[in-house]
Amino acid sequence: MFASTHWGAVGEFAASRHGVVSRKQAAGLGATGKVVARWKASGHLCEPLPGVLVIVGSTPTWEQRLLVAVSGSPVDTAGGFRSAGALQRFDGYSAGPIELIVPSWRRSLVGIAQQHRATLEARDVVVVGAIPCTGIARTLADLGSVDPIEQVRVAFESVWRKGVSLRWLRETAERLHRPGQRGTGVLLRLLDEAEDVKRATESALELRIDRCLRGIPGLARQHEVLDDSGQFVARVDFAVPRVKLAIEAHSRQFHFGPGAVGDDEFREQALTRSGWQVLYFGERHTRSPQGVREVVLAVIERRQADLTANLRLCGPSWA
Repeated sequence: MFASTHWGAVGEFAASRHGVVSRKQAAGLGATGKVVARWKASGHLCEPLPGVLVIVGSTPTWEQRLLVAVSGSPVDTAGGFRSAGALQRFDGYSAGPIELIVPSWRRSLVGIAQQHRATLEARDVVVVGAIPCTGIARTLADLGSVDPIEQVRVAFESVWRKGVSLRWLRETAERLHRPGQRGTGVLLRLLDEAEDVKRATESALELRIDRCLRGIPGLARQHEVLDDSGQFVARVDFAVPRVKLAIEAHSRQFHFGPGAVGDDEFREQALTRSGWQVLYFGERHTRSPQGVREVVLAVIERRQADLTANLRLCGPSWA
C-alpha cells in the first residue's frame, strides 16, 4: 500500500515534467531507494542517467530527452544555444541535437548532449515547460557563436516582433561581451541595425523580402502613408517614400480568401489615389533575391524619372 500510494504521487509529479523525475525528487515524495529499485525491477521506471528516472510508457519526446540530460548534469546546468532557441520557439529553430551549458564537463553526457562549458548567472536562466534553459537574451547572445548571422537574424526578428525589449537585449549583450566574442558581437550588430530600421518585420516572409531589398537607398519598414491632408491611408510592409513606392509581402496566410482580397484591393485603391504604386512579392519570388532587387530598382528609376518630368511640367514658366 505504501509503495502504491507513493507511486501515484511520483507519477503525477513526473507527468508535469515530461515523464521525468530525479531520485532526489522521488525521495521527497516518499519513495525510498528500495521502493524505486522495486519499481525499476517491475518495469515501471527506467534510469537513463544516474539519478534520473523516467516513467516507462511515457511519450518519448525531444523535451523529455532534454530534461533527462539537464537533470543528469551538475547543478546550474541549463539547456542552451539551439536547444534553448527551439524550446522558446524562435523562428528558424526546432527540436534537434541536445545542447547544454554546464559548469563542468560530464563524461556521462557524451553521446547524449553537446556540452558548452560556462557559468550561468541566475538572471540568465528561465524554466520553460519544467526545463531550465537560458533566457531569450542570453540565448540570442550565444547563437551567434554557433550559427551564421542570417539564421540568428531570423530568431532575433521573431522575438522583436513579439515585443521583447531591445534595450534589455542590448544590456545583456554588453554585460556578456568580451573582446573577440563572436556571439555577443552578432547580437550587438543586429541591435544596431534594428535601431536604424526602427520597426520589426511582421512575418517570416517579410524578413525574407527584407533580405532581398537590403541596401536599397531610402527603404523604410512598416511605413505609414498619409494623404496630402495628413490623413492616414495605409501602413505598408516596405516603402521608398521619395518615389511613392510601396512593397508588400503577399502570402496565403494573410492575403487569401474573399475578405482578404477585398481588403487588399481597397488598400491598393486608396494608395493609388494618393499617387502610390504597389508591388507584391511572395514566397516564390524570394528564391531569386537578385531578381526582386532588380525589379524594385527598375521601378524606382522609372518613378523617379516620371516624378521629375511631372515637376518640370507643373513648375512655373519663366518665358
